[in-house]
Amino acid sequence: MLVRPATFLVLAGVLATAPSALAQAAPPNPTPSQIQRALKEVARSPNLWATVNICNTRRYRDKLGIRGQMPALGFPSRLTMTIGVDYWVSTQKQFKPIPGFKKLLVVLGTFSSGAQQGGSTFTFMPHAGLLRGRVTFEYKRAGKTLGSITRETTGNHKHVDQAHPPGHSAATCTIN
Repeated sequence: MLVRPATFLVLAGVLATAPSALAQAAPPNPTPSQIQRALKEVARSPNLWATVNICNTRRYRDKLGIRGQMPALGFPSRLTMTIGVDYWVSTQKQFKPIPGFKKLLVVLGTFSSGAQQGGSTFTFMPHAGLLRGRVTFEYKRAGKTLGSITRETTGNHKHVDQAHPPGHSAATCTIN
């Protein structure tokens, strides 16, 4: 293939400027103070929550669904949730983590805006008792943890995806 010198020079000029144009288009890294401010805003946000979205229904017998929602920080970061389940110890009048329960990591992806939801459904033996969820929301950037926030499940949240029945949002669930 024959390339004319003028065409070659134009292509070489375009290719030479491409890396600098891409570098200018990439958003700057947030400063430590911007990160801390964003994490404080998220911690106070009504869009950060954990809820029981499925609780031992006819369709989902002996199942507990835990769903969480976390807002992005305003700059690209990796959003994950780690879900655990606690059971009620009536003699101590408090919730405790279920011994031997393997927490589940839910990776939502990398986002810079909006609120993202994720969750899972767990199966228990009948008569498991009163249960709740505990979700740790974690924000990472370039493999480094920026911050994490833990919430126990609460109820009455709106727009809970995959709830059964639709709209279900509770703090606890009894598997009897």
